[in-house]
Amino acid sequence: MDRFALLVDAGYFFAGGSEAAFGVVLPRKDLRLRDTGTAVQELHTQAGTLCGDVQLLRIYWYDAMPGPQLSLEQSELALQPGLKLRLGVLNSVGQQKGVDSLIVTDLIDLARNRAVTDAVVLSGDEDIRVGVQLAQSYGLRVHLWGAGDTAHNVSNALRMESDSFSAIDTSWFQASLEQVRGRIDLAQGRATAPQVAVDSIDGESLESAADRVSLTILSPLSRRDLQQLEAHFVLDQRVPVEYDRCLIAATAAALGGTRFSSDEMRTVRGVFVTVVRRLASTGTDASIPTSGLPTTDQVTLSPGVPVQEISAN
Repeated sequence: MDRFALLVDAGYFFAGGSEAAFGVVLPRKDLRLRDTGTAVQELHTQAGTLCGDVQLLRIYWYDAMPGPQLSLEQSELALQPGLKLRLGVLNSVGQQKGVDSLIVTDLIDLARNRAVTDAVVLSGDEDIRVGVQLAQSYGLRVHLWGAGDTAHNVSNALRMESDSFSAIDTSWFQASLEQVRGRIDLAQGRATAPQVAVDSIDGESLESAADRVSLTILSPLSRRDLQQLEAHFVLDQRVPVEYDRCLIAATAAALGGTRFSSDEMRTVRGVFVTVVRRLASTGTDASIPTSGLPTTDQVTLSPGVPVQEISAN
């Protein structure tokens, strides 16, 4: 049976895509897919036309692990049907390491095992050329797919080695990518943690205080932000560190400076997860109504209240 695989170098995809959509290569932290599921399906459909509309085996999405947790975007991608997330690492200067070797290995394995007849590779890095050569020696047809300024971001040697070359249309990136400035991306500390102030209420329970704080933290988020957080919690129950620090500190302050036990911190985090899911399920953009809650972006802790050391979830 004729089938194809789509192999996407995410670093190249977002760099070239931002150049196509916005005229300049933007930092990864400032970019996001408008609708991950739709984008993945459209890439599948477009890539299939390069191979004669044969059946898809799967999409391989290659990215770098930003830290101890997946990014929100990676969590969302990992849940897409027919997509396998393959992860390298980021070095100290933010460069992907290990991604090219994963692409090469998968190309060769797919060809040797005759799992597919065609592979569409969305990349421009000459380092994968050896993988293309070896895969072709097993009879695999390799179609190179470019993004952005392909005259400068696609290796000429790789282009010549491939069986065909084409590029994703600029209009697709314009419709599929959005700029998001100042957002938080877990595990990378890309923005200052969200900070809130809440009033103390005498006799308030831990759960109630955590709920109030969670609503205040989440109130500036868009529906898209909430969807990404919800996807993260499908795979990982840990609260992203940049939310976690504020969540624990502000809830403690709301209860008069209480120092939480491990069980209490677990309860607070559980409330946060519940609130995220509740808000995401409403299907509305969040500016979330939080009547009676302050919306300042400054942390206000009671005098003398220490900020607790945050332990792992």
